[in-house]
Amino acid sequence: MPANTLLARNVEFGNAGDLNTNGTGWFVGFSEWTKGSSTELRHVDAGESSAGLCIKWFAHPAGDPNGEAKPLSEGRTMSILVSPASEFRLEFSTTVDFAPNELLAHTLRRQGEFVIWGLGIFHRAYGIQSASILTVRWKSP
Repeated sequence: MPANTLLARNVEFGNAGDLNTNGTGWFVGFSEWTKGSSTELRHVDAGESSAGLCIKWFAHPAGDPNGEAKPLSEGRTMSILVSPASEFRLEFSTTVDFAPNELLAHTLRRQGEFVIWGLGIFHRAYGIQSASILTVRWKSP
């Protein structure tokens, strides 16, 4: 667990294929089985409205992107590795300079692995091997 509690509460890693979805496959949303993680980022109450839905599919060649910092997150974002035999590293921080004591990193290697993060988090990514990433972003009021 990272030293920074904001990161610990606002970044979750997992694999969609490993989660207990009661046989449905739904791992984000309002279903009861999306509850129970330490962050609750994958659970969206049925009555909660969402805005600004964005979905991105991107085939990153090895070396892309090169780790440049992205803007501060304004909602929830989930990136899922959809290609097999890939490596895509993501780093998260509460500071724009990615201070070592404010850093949490994870490498997606297996198809279905994901990371989801919430408000107030900076991120940057490294395409270690060629990787196709599906990213979904939305805002909750």
